[in-house]
This record gives sequence, C-alpha cells and structure tokens, in this order.
Amino acid sequence: MEMTDGRIIKPLPKSGMTFEKIKEDLSKLELPDPYAHFARAFRGPKDVQEVGKYAFERFMSDNGFFSLYLPYMQTIEQEVIAMGVSLLNPTETSTGNFTSGGTESNFSALHAARNWARDHKPHIKKPNIVAPFTIHPSFQKASRYLDIEVITTELDENGRGVAANIAAAVNDNTIMIAASAPSWHYANIDPIPEIAAVAVDANLWMHVDGCIGSYISPFLEMLGEKLTPWDFRVPGVMSISADLHKFGYCQKPASTIFWREAALQDYHYVAIDDPFLGPYKLAGFSGSRSAGPIFAAWAVFNYLGEEGYLRLARRLLDLKEKFTKGVNAIEGLRMWDVDVMPLHFHSEKAPTSAVYQGLLDKGWLMLGLVNPEAITIAADAALSDEDADLFLADLRQVTEAILAGGTAQKGDIRYS
Repeated sequence: MEMTDGRIIKPLPKSGMTFEKIKEDLSKLELPDPYAHFARAFRGPKDVQEVGKYAFERFMSDNGFFSLYLPYMQTIEQEVIAMGVSLLNPTETSTGNFTSGGTESNFSALHAARNWARDHKPHIKKPNIVAPFTIHPSFQKASRYLDIEVITTELDENGRGVAANIAAAVNDNTIMIAASAPSWHYANIDPIPEIAAVAVDANLWMHVDGCIGSYISPFLEMLGEKLTPWDFRVPGVMSISADLHKFGYCQKPASTIFWREAALQDYHYVAIDDPFLGPYKLAGFSGSRSAGPIFAAWAVFNYLGEEGYLRLARRLLDLKEKFTKGVNAIEGLRMWDVDVMPLHFHSEKAPTSAVYQGLLDKGWLMLGLVNPEAITIAADAALSDEDADLFLADLRQVTEAILAGGTAQKGDIRYS
C-alpha cells in the first residue's frame, strides 16, 4: 500500500483472502470497549442490541427501495412510523417517513417546506430559514443543496433560542422557522411554544429538530420530568425529526421524519413518471438501501415496549446523576445543567482542550464542543456503572495531573 497526497494507492488483490484472515485483520481494527463507548453511542443493553442485530441481519439484503409497495415491508415500516408518531401527541392524520439519519430527516423537512412555500408563498425567489444559533449543522448542509439561506439568531444565557430574536430575523423571504428539542450543543430544549407562535403569526413552516430527544423525552415526561412542550401538542409545529439510532436504541442508520398532517407529507415526496421505468417514488432521498434498519427498528420497538423504554429512561437518569456528582466532585470541573442528553462539562482551571487530550491519551474516544469548549459524555443505557466509574477515575487522574503542573497539551476538540 502506498500513500500519495493523503490518498491510499492499492490495487485489487489478485487472489482473495481467506475468511479467517479477514476476521483476523478486522479484529486488529476493532476499537476496545469501554474506551470507544461514547463514540459508539447510542446503544441499548446487550439484549436490546441482540434483538436489533438479529432482525437487521435477517433482512439486510432486502432492498428498502420497495418499502412503499411490497406488503411485507410496507407493513413493518408503517408500524414503525405509527409507533413512533404515537409518542408525539399526534393529530388524527399525523404520519411520517423512515430515513437514514438526522441529516436526511432534517433535509426532508427543509425540502418539504420549500415545496410548501412554492404553493403558499409563490413570491419568494430566494428562500431562507430562521433558527437559533445552535441549530444542527445538517440544516446548513441541506440548505446548500437546496440553495436556501440559513439565518441564525442569538441565544439566551442558558443556550436556548429566543422567540423575539427569531421574530426580528424573519423577513419576506422566510419559509421556515426551525428549533431544537434539545440542541446537541447545550442539550436544552428551545422554547418551542413561543417560537412556534412566531411561525403561526408569520404563516411559516415550523420544524422541530427532535433527533436527540424524540425517543427519550416522552418517557422522561412519563417519569415526572418537567420539559418544555415541543411536539405536536404545540400549535404550529408541522414536522419533527427523530433519530431511531439515538435513544430509540435501533441499529444505524435509522431515523424518522414526522408530519403533523398527512397532507404535509405530500410536499416531501418526489414522484417521477419515468417513460421507461414507470412510476418512481420512494420513502426518502435514498434509492436502494438495506431494509435491515427498518426491521431492526420494528423488532426493538416491540421488544422493549413502553415498559422497556421507561426502564431505560430511568437508567439514563441514574447515569446523569452519577456523572453530575462524579464530574463536579473533581476540582475545577463543572457539569452543565441540561434538559435531556447528551451531557457536557468543562474545566474552569485547566484548559478544557487539555483535559480532552488527556482522556484521548488514556484511550477514551470523546466528542466535544468548541464554542464554548466542553467535553461530551454521550451516555446511553448500555453503559455499566463499572465503565462509568473507570471513566470518572481516569478523568480525575488526568485533571489532577494537569493542575499539578504536568503536561497539558491541548487537543483538537471535535463534534465529528
């Protein structure tokens, strides 16, 4: 193998490897647990993983391309959509689509809003959307594909969007307002009722990015947690993105985009009557795709049920308390207050990026934030108390060594 300008130059081997050799080579690449845990999040306990893996592998060669047409696949996908939307205080006709992830779900919402605006605001030639500064980068990405401007607005002192700031930024070319429930950056829910009221007053599409929270927040509320209303109970909310492969504990890649009314879903579809192939209409942006994630999601939903998801939500609350106490007990570190997940903390004495690098040197693969700097703990229900204790012990050792005057090399904090 040769490297040229960062590219690997390697021809296809003339003779194939044995299966044993392939397994041997791949085993050398596998990242060790628990150090890779936070980079693999979000996962359910072993039994949940096995259920999803079984269904995924059984149907991974089936083509999800046909999910709108083949009855055996269509039924399973529509049952997943029905179970998912049932958690969001739906209307009588609320529905959704299965997608590959939050990026595709948010892209789908933006695409639908653009098409909706062509009917309802035909004067707009250079559309834009308005959202808090913490809106996920997938909106910027989708907007570049769709030639839409993204206008971001300042936050309050707790990292939440401000309805008045959004209202002030709306102009004659605005087609959508978007907000998060919660944002990844601060893990807090934007004031969705107030922001949605701005959208209603301006006759705009209102989208809630619930990729993180949609499959955990309903169960947290059932357990008595007080959260800002954010789903279809809020007037004006027209679409919600929800990642199955986060706190739905389903196999990647799997997400959902939900529509308040079935009529709004029509703006999502691209139906083509090809002169040679005939009708061409798909559930999402993708063409051929594995049906494995669809069947895995169905299996996990039915395996856990409401009782199972409530049990895992309690586990997350326990982990949240454990990490909050553990991190705050280390000199100079402070855990952020968050509504949902993920958890974030920063260092008030040593450089946060140095603590981050120290954890990397210990073998922990971590995510983080750059403005302001913070380290992310992407806890999930698969994390054991023993692994959490090991992380906290390593974190203490790293932090104390830096504060004692040891090496403090700053790391390159990354979200992705």
